[in-house]
Amino acid sequence: MGELRERWGPDHLVDRGVWWVLLDVVVAYLSAVIAIGPSDHTASAFAGPVVERACAVVWFAAIAGRRFAPACALWTAAGASVAAVASGAEVTNVSLATALALALVVQSRPARTAVEVAGVPVLAVGLALAGDSNAFVPAVAAHGVAWLAGRAQRAGHEARQALRARAGEQAVAAERARMARELHDAVGHAVTVMVTHAGAARLALGGAAPPVREALSRIEEVGRSAMTDLDRVLGLLTDSYDLEATLRTLVARLPADVPAELGLPAHESLSRLSPAVAETVGRVVQESLTNVVRHARPAHAVVGVEIAGDRVVAVVTDDGKGAAAGPPGGRRGLTAMRERVAARGGVVEAGPVADGGWRVRATIPLEETS
Repeated sequence: MGELRERWGPDHLVDRGVWWVLLDVVVAYLSAVIAIGPSDHTASAFAGPVVERACAVVWFAAIAGRRFAPACALWTAAGASVAAVASGAEVTNVSLATALALALVVQSRPARTAVEVAGVPVLAVGLALAGDSNAFVPAVAAHGVAWLAGRAQRAGHEARQALRARAGEQAVAAERARMARELHDAVGHAVTVMVTHAGAARLALGGAAPPVREALSRIEEVGRSAMTDLDRVLGLLTDSYDLEATLRTLVARLPADVPAELGLPAHESLSRLSPAVAETVGRVVQESLTNVVRHARPAHAVVGVEIAGDRVVAVVTDDGKGAAAGPPGGRRGLTAMRERVAARGGVVEAGPVADGGWRVRATIPLEETS
């Protein structure tokens, strides 16, 4: 049904203004009057054999109504042209009706669809006039000009659409960037102040009760995690995600008893990742390191990201007590990680390593940025 609508449905790109329609009616009248016969004796809708008069009426209707149904106008005009030639009438501008309809068919449809719709009627007119060089050459020229004019109109329309779409995208991007700045200035400042005060309070307490120091330390960790999440959200809001900066920040903010090594490919390789894939990799590493801090400390962690063929692989390994404690973060954390990666067509492998510790390996299909 959709294909039929594309071929024969309404032609939304055709101008149907009153003055354009009136101009078509005038051209249709002149064409129908002088369409058939030599200059000294013209058969038209008002004179001549019945077949010729009927053909003239069809041409008039086809030209006058071409803006409302170009494809139908083309086929009916072509049928009348072939009938006029078959009746033995001398022809003059017999191809004008099909040429004018052809221009609108090409203008209102993609090139391939236009060929499918117009190929048969235009070919039929050409074959009908092939025996008369005086009519055939002008017919070829008229249809060629009509095709070029239609394509030029459609190209102009598509260019204008692309400019409007680009302007709209730029406006949306500017608004999202403004929102990102506002969020960063407001929420980011508040969280930073919270983390700073929690750290200062923990240091000032000195030998205070361990539960109090642990609570303050936990506030610092949550605050830093919130800042990382905020940076990630703001990156998505602006349609960008700096994976390298995110991973370096995650490693730098780890507690002292969880030192980590970070191995990354060249910046040019990371820039090939789409924001969605880069964000998924960042979330896998973040969740894995969070689990190391919660369930395996003290531990040494190694974070590695590499691009292998058409896939990006992220591996987080630690030598802590995660293997003895079971899956880091419990089943919920591991399940959420697998679901996130699966949504991008990838897989997650997680489990203990032979010499102690835990390893998370995520493999995600590579989606390159355009």
